[in-house]
Amino acid sequence: MAKGHFIITDISGYTEFLTQSELDHAHDILQSLFKAQLEYIKPPFVISSFQGDAILMYIPDTSYIQPQSVLEALENLYCSFHSTLEQMQFHTTCTCRACKGIPLLDLKMVVHHGSYLLQQMGNREELLGTDVIIPHRMLKNTVVKQTGIKSYALFSEAAKEALHLQNICRPLQDHTESYEHIGDVN
Repeated sequence: MAKGHFIITDISGYTEFLTQSELDHAHDILQSLFKAQLEYIKPPFVISSFQGDAILMYIPDTSYIQPQSVLEALENLYCSFHSTLEQMQFHTTCTCRACKGIPLLDLKMVVHHGSYLLQQMGNREELLGTDVIIPHRMLKNTVVKQTGIKSYALFSEAAKEALHLQNICRPLQDHTESYEHIGDVN
């Protein structure tokens, strides 16, 4: 059993954007946004999988990354994503639904810390464990409804403690969600 941080970056507005856009332009836009993220996902971050509108990655505790480095990497990843969005909006003259829909998109991130196993699935390794499920559930939350903030990074209490966030940043706003089979996640 290993321990580590699980991070999911999720493009908010993806479903509305994709279902109401021309697929060829939507594909190019989404590909650019994923490419912008991938430029900043470097070791010790390990990509586990791509999940439609999301990237699941993890950082094994054995990598001994400094907490500040995790925060800086997430900030750089978001800035690259947002800069790419702004450039696409500024430089497009296309009036198709996909290009007009670029402002619908943004990025949210969830971070959790816990235990996992790696299981071999064909020629791939997949993460397995309750703590791997938690960040997926964290994406289903009421943050936007409660705060009006569309783009955010949501850290579980376990991630905040493992990263010692209380020592390196100002206090974070507490948020609790309750999930079936898991219970409360702070």
